[in-house]
Amino acid sequence: MYNLNGRNSMKPLAAEFAGFFCKVRFDDLPEAVVDHTKKFILDLVGVAVGGLELPFPQMTTQYLASLGGKPEATLLGSAPGEKVPGIHAALGNGVCAHALDMDDGYRYGGVHPSVATVPAAVVAGEIAGSDGKALILGTVLGAEIMDRLAKAMNPSHLSRGFHTTGTLGPFGATVAAGTIYGLPEDKLTRALGLAGLQSAGLLEILHDGAMTKPIHPGKAAMAGILSAELAEKGAQGPATIFEGKKGFFNAMADDVSTDGLIEGLGDRFLILDHYIKLHAACRHVHPAIDAVIRLKKDHSIDYKDIDSVHIATYPVAISFCGDENLPGSGEAAKFNLPFSAAMAAIFGDAGMDRFSLETVNDRQIQELAGRIKASTDKRWADAYPDMRGASVEMTTRDGKRYFMEVELAKGEPENPATLDDVMDKFRSNTSKMPKDMREALIAVIMDLENHTVSDLTQYFCF
Repeated sequence: MYNLNGRNSMKPLAAEFAGFFCKVRFDDLPEAVVDHTKKFILDLVGVAVGGLELPFPQMTTQYLASLGGKPEATLLGSAPGEKVPGIHAALGNGVCAHALDMDDGYRYGGVHPSVATVPAAVVAGEIAGSDGKALILGTVLGAEIMDRLAKAMNPSHLSRGFHTTGTLGPFGATVAAGTIYGLPEDKLTRALGLAGLQSAGLLEILHDGAMTKPIHPGKAAMAGILSAELAEKGAQGPATIFEGKKGFFNAMADDVSTDGLIEGLGDRFLILDHYIKLHAACRHVHPAIDAVIRLKKDHSIDYKDIDSVHIATYPVAISFCGDENLPGSGEAAKFNLPFSAAMAAIFGDAGMDRFSLETVNDRQIQELAGRIKASTDKRWADAYPDMRGASVEMTTRDGKRYFMEVELAKGEPENPATLDDVMDKFRSNTSKMPKDMREALIAVIMDLENHTVSDLTQYFCF
């Protein structure tokens, strides 16, 4: 027995979630949720295509393709008609989708849901021969459990050193795949138990090995397929995976707030609260990047005239990205606040092509980064996570001072990215695709409810 929101229940939490997810149908989704979800699927596919250009996704997908096996699902970048086992496609596509650090997120949970749920949902849909409605529904429901769990467990879970997207991703991916496969409540409950047994993701990659960070959501997507398919065959993961004495909550957080964990399910889907990333870096550096770019533009400041910059922000941003040592790789630069701000000051953007070894070794960027300092600020600390902001004070060589505050980076629901922003980002990230193929892919995703999943995955081969 456990206590949740002031009431006792003999039903395991996994079963409570499963019972709800098994009842929801596509027609239950409000139009705004469908439209948002298509936008996030488009965004995720775009960052996955762009991510395929990077070294770790390339070595991962090439390795997986070399293994052969049962032809079930499409691995991004494969030859037309080639397929691999579903678990391999989910792993490879998930790795590609996180490599740019441009996938969507949910700030109240510190989690990136779509990078785990969409690859799993696409693979499950391709295997099951599903339509686009099933893919949309699976994505919505997978995000719902990830968002709710992440909000309940953080900041404690993050503070313990866990990467929430990796640890909670298996649950979202399992719900996405399991609902597409049509698992009944008892089997989806057991599948969630299996998902928890595969939960993993350590934030040591912020200090070393940043290149391999995408393995977390890749493995999460893979775990979703494996959990759903094993449960379908009768495997029984622990139903008390969340609240059990040695379950997920007790093992992986010092404080879990269960208020509202399952209350209001279906009243409002949390995918509406996801943000879109417009910079190819950790979300915690985005407010400062936005402020630097706006100062540079509004006051026509040449980076050569900048004497110093001070960034005040919230503690989590400093914990993740406040290292003042120069990064040693493009991946590490994504988690370095002074370096990212310097790069934005010089280029006026922080897109996917900026975080490379060439820019990391650029003496001008390094020199400016050395004159950028970042610290915590009580105002931003108290406002977090309702606001994830930054204050930037820029001093030029002639002694003039310029100040800019950004409460929420562009792309948050309160400061939304426009559809044009998302389309521009997609076209930029997929620039290596033939133009006609890229535009056809956009057309399919934006009208996904009238297409099949295979209509989508045919464009994974280019």
